[in-house]
Amino acid sequence: MLRLDQLRYRRNEKLIRRLKNTISATKQSLLGTSLKGHFLRSSLVMSFGVVISKVFGFGSKVVLARLLLPQEIGLVVMIMAVTGLFDVLAEVGVKQSVIQNPRGDAWVYLNTAWWFQAIRSVGLLGLAYVLTPWVCSFYFKDKPEVIEIHTMGELIMMSRVAFLTIFFNGVVSPRAHVLEKHFNFGKVVIISQASFMVGAIVTIVLAVIYRSVWAMVVGLVIAAMAKCFLSYVLCPFLPRLTYDSESFEEILGFARGIFGLPILTYAIYNMDIFVIGKVFPASTLGMYGMALILAKTPMDLFGRVFAPLLLPTFARLQENTQRLRKAVLKTIWTTIGASLPICIAAIFFRKQILALVFGAEYVAVGTAFGVLCIYAVCLMISVIMASVLFGIGRPGKHRLGMIIWGLISATLIYPFIKLFGIAGAPAALIVAVVCSLVVEWRIINGCFSIAQSEHEGKNEFREVCAKKAE
Repeated sequence: MLRLDQLRYRRNEKLIRRLKNTISATKQSLLGTSLKGHFLRSSLVMSFGVVISKVFGFGSKVVLARLLLPQEIGLVVMIMAVTGLFDVLAEVGVKQSVIQNPRGDAWVYLNTAWWFQAIRSVGLLGLAYVLTPWVCSFYFKDKPEVIEIHTMGELIMMSRVAFLTIFFNGVVSPRAHVLEKHFNFGKVVIISQASFMVGAIVTIVLAVIYRSVWAMVVGLVIAAMAKCFLSYVLCPFLPRLTYDSESFEEILGFARGIFGLPILTYAIYNMDIFVIGKVFPASTLGMYGMALILAKTPMDLFGRVFAPLLLPTFARLQENTQRLRKAVLKTIWTTIGASLPICIAAIFFRKQILALVFGAEYVAVGTAFGVLCIYAVCLMISVIMASVLFGIGRPGKHRLGMIIWGLISATLIYPFIKLFGIAGAPAALIVAVVCSLVVEWRIINGCFSIAQSEHEGKNEFREVCAKKAE
């Protein structure tokens, strides 16, 4: 009996010792200056901000689903998709170039980046303003449930007001990008989450008072305006009319590398919205849009907490191929292990979840919601792949995978909708993204092999030089 107690005591003692060692190692990592320490501290800060905003955002979506009609929500989903399409045209990789470039935090580089982005944004805002009547006519003229509530003139006005987000997103302080470069995510959380919460509060207040779709449109613009304002408050920057040829060439070179990628990525990510918005009634699109937001909640958490950390992390590891490869594989498997159980549970209880969150009528898109949950997991893996290619300074390599993704999606989405109904849209996207991931992984493996060969070649050259010197 005494011996058994001694064995138990020793076992418990070992467990306590391991626990203490784990806590000590975690504490050292958090307080240390290593890349792992930066990553852990930034993850905690981002997690804190995201949890608060997601709870608030989730509550606001539930309130809006009960205050506004499904067809009105569908109208805003369509307007937001078109607005985002124009907005992404202003994206030339300025943020990514600031993070990836060793000179990204220099004032001359940031000044060039600001003018590069601002001029493009103003031009696209003017283009969007001119094309608004045609866009509204294309999407809404054959939607009687929308035209009965809103005139074409009102729809045009809504879209033009929503397009103001293009300008505010294009003139954000470039010093805000430097925060991510140096893993200073405290201010990043304040800028992104505070602006989101301001927009959500404005939306809910206006929706309660007016019960109008204008509430969501105005809230969208207010959120973009708040983000721009906070970026200058927390990261002051005053642009000047100066020109630095070296910075311009570096930004232009990076922009050439990702040419077409932002618009291609956005079109692919929103292809289901565009096609469903044309094929199905606005009420169906509204229910699908809310189900999509719910299904992408894990993806949204991943995108807000971990995705901003991936690019600077991989950029710092780009000179060490072995560590980079190990970090990529660990990130992928950790993401799959964490998200898959949630995905499976959501699929099994899809109808109960939709009825509880949005109401009984949303059960009609239950099958689509289940498929969307699988698609969300695939999207998280695609974000990791893209971050690797951007981190090693080869954004152009990401284009091939996106082109394959886009071509397969465009080919399959309409036939899949005809065969499987609204659930066919995300099903087609899953097939496309899996094919894209296979291609991108082969590209990344090739990049790793080339980098390893170059590294070994340099070592051999150093050894030969050392022998000759002897």
